[in-house]
Amino acid sequence: MYSLRCGQCGEGFLSSYHLEAPICGKCLQKAKSLNSTIEHEKQCAGCGAQGVIYGKQYCYSCYFGFQKKQQ
Repeated sequence: MYSLRCGQCGEGFLSSYHLEAPICGKCLQKAKSLNSTIEHEKQCAGCGAQGVIYGKQYCYSCYFGFQKKQQ
């Protein structure tokens, strides 16, 4: 077991792994929920669609490369 300090909030936590960039479970969950949040008022820089991933400039399709095939 390793005693680590979270790089985000500074709280101590235990881990079975020696992590290079330690992050506690609470901060990890917060980061995951932000990536699933959509900012509907912004426009995608890739395709122009309305709604982008929180803190990004692209929609899910452009950010993850799920663009529709051109015919």
